[in-house]
Amino acid sequence: MIWHFIWILLLTVCLVSGFLIYRNPRFIGSSQSNEENISIIIPARNEAHNLPALLESLHMQTYKNWEVIIADDGSTDGTRRVGESSGATVIDVPESEWRGKSHACHHAARHARYGILIFIDADTSFTDADSLARIREQYHFQEDRGVLSIQPFHQTVRFYETFSAIFNIVTITGMNIFSAFGERMQTSTVFGPFLMTNRRDYASTGGHMNAKDTLIEGMGIYRGYHDISLPTTLYMGYGVLQFRMYPEGLPSVVKGWQKHIASGAENTTRPVMALIMLWLGGTLVAPSYLATTALWHSGSILLPIMFYILYALQFMWMGRKVICLPWYSYILYPLYSLFFFHVYARSFIQTHITKKVEWKDRKIDLKKGK
Repeated sequence: MIWHFIWILLLTVCLVSGFLIYRNPRFIGSSQSNEENISIIIPARNEAHNLPALLESLHMQTYKNWEVIIADDGSTDGTRRVGESSGATVIDVPESEWRGKSHACHHAARHARYGILIFIDADTSFTDADSLARIREQYHFQEDRGVLSIQPFHQTVRFYETFSAIFNIVTITGMNIFSAFGERMQTSTVFGPFLMTNRRDYASTGGHMNAKDTLIEGMGIYRGYHDISLPTTLYMGYGVLQFRMYPEGLPSVVKGWQKHIASGAENTTRPVMALIMLWLGGTLVAPSYLATTALWHSGSILLPIMFYILYALQFMWMGRKVICLPWYSYILYPLYSLFFFHVYARSFIQTHITKKVEWKDRKIDLKKGK
């Protein structure tokens, strides 16, 4: 009896932790806006396969007053051809000691004609025809000041892509502000795939210049805006913005997430991180309780089955507006959790011990900060 009580108590604490870290998800509203010119900047390095979906979704928008600038960062595929064929302005990012996405965004911003700027990753696309109008109106609600950042909903096609599930949930919950503590907590970064700001604030904060020596550009950008008391608002992209990450195979999923998941954990406050770790621990405790009971106490198997299903339901509740998963994936949460811990360990070694990261055929030396 005591044996069961200990398992039940531990799992209850883990389930409550999951509820607390995902208590206040925030989404873009449904209002329409007055159209105003926007410069949309897309940093691109060998993104010919991703750009068509984004550009097609942009041309489908009811909001029409925009220009598109593609910052071609040394691509060797058909990035320029795809961009120009859609009517976008394609500029070459000059060679520099400062390399990568933040440099491409900084350079492209100097070519923008309009006062409102959007920085969007090439593997992202708008979900509905009114997505851009809704996002623009949401930015208007914060008086067109500061930065508005969105984490896109993760679309998946092949099964191995669903192994990003835990990473997506941890990315959202690790921002602190989506937890039960709400506005009492403060984030210390912004989402990288989508940023909306205005030219004046971007210039006064330094914009992507603040990300010159950071692995995660959102951390540097946030500091720039926070230091001069400009608002930073974060939203989840369900219903307005989506992306498909790492479709090249399971190795790309590993390489993509291990690049920054350990560094990103540093943005999370200790109370929220403790709750996240408890919830993650529960994803392994629940199947362990089920397995040990099946082996040694099979007569009382119904209770561990119930808790295993409860955890699967909570996983579904947390994941369904973060990532697209087939129904059967929710019962596989222990497998996703083990994969997460494996990649996190690799990321920790790479970030804190070897201090070298490789991404898109470029090696980043974290000891040199570039």
